[in-house]
Amino acid sequence: MSNNRLVRFIKRPAGKPTPDIFEIDEEPLRELGPGEFLARNCYLSMDPALVGRMRDESNYAGQVNPGDTMQAYGISQVIASRNSKVKVGTVLLGLCGMQQYIISDDSDGFSKINLGLADATAYLSAVGITGATAYFGLLDIGKPRAGETLLISAGASSVGSITAQIGKSLGLRTVAIVSSDDKAEQVKRDWGYDAAVSYRGKSIEQLSADLAEACPHGVDIYYDNTSGDISEAVLDHFNDHARHVVIGRLGISHLNNTRDDTGRRDNNTILAKRIRKQGMVLLDYKPKMRAAVLQLAKWLRQGDIQVQQDVLEGIDRCPEAFFRMLSGDSQGKQLVKLADINPAADPTPLWPGRLLTQRWFPTDKLAQLLAR
Repeated sequence: MSNNRLVRFIKRPAGKPTPDIFEIDEEPLRELGPGEFLARNCYLSMDPALVGRMRDESNYAGQVNPGDTMQAYGISQVIASRNSKVKVGTVLLGLCGMQQYIISDDSDGFSKINLGLADATAYLSAVGITGATAYFGLLDIGKPRAGETLLISAGASSVGSITAQIGKSLGLRTVAIVSSDDKAEQVKRDWGYDAAVSYRGKSIEQLSADLAEACPHGVDIYYDNTSGDISEAVLDHFNDHARHVVIGRLGISHLNNTRDDTGRRDNNTILAKRIRKQGMVLLDYKPKMRAAVLQLAKWLRQGDIQVQQDVLEGIDRCPEAFFRMLSGDSQGKQLVKLADINPAADPTPLWPGRLLTQRWFPTDKLAQLLAR
């Protein structure tokens, strides 16, 4: 058996995560026990939600503890199995950790993916967690109506860019909040934003003034990937009956404890303008995930949405990729490639996925049925 190289989480961050919370380690792979399978991890996804898993506080996702392999979602391919439900060659999506291999007996904890529906990496971006977060956050909580203004913080992120594209297709005016002036120009060019403002180096008051110019008719939907000071700058720009969709906390990732976040209490604004503010966690939509995956795969295959991917190679580059994602320096969805997928070994038939994404196929109606 081979050794397994991995990224170990060695201590909780004191404030914003720093490189010393990780170390590269190696351990031998043991023999499989009854009911277990061995998969080679091929691609790993770097996501903002990983920061929440590091905190010693209540969180919607499972916690990673010092000494554990650092958690991450990824795409794996089964290379050995003693589990009757998992065939060798099957390509899986799941929480596999920052490591080269995973041994598991939890066949229900992984989803089999269809490479005919979309490329493997798309399941970590447009067709997977990223795309589904955009899909449900905007459509189910945002309740968009044509002509409204959609404001997206971290607008250049993988989630933000897909949200913007879905919004544009629905007739919304889209506005991004991004880190720099250069990125503001980039997102207008790449993702079709109608306007974009930068926050880096600006006070809350300065950012609020820029938002007033970028959103002259106010904000109807705020897709909030950041929280913190960035979201405080939005408070005075909400329209009556606006929807505030809380997705992430990148803007407070520097805090040791999220209770240390301070700023204006927003109850007066929520009351006066009858704003609906709601958190969105994808786990709540697990029964409807197939519907989202089908619709997103169809849009991706037909070119209605596009994605950018920033791929580094090798397990040793996982920490670098994580911090590129966290700082906003990644150019698109941040992934780490560990190995090639062997499509010829995959026993899952490709034709159903290819059929479902044909332009003439009524994918939208099927997705509506699956979402019920």
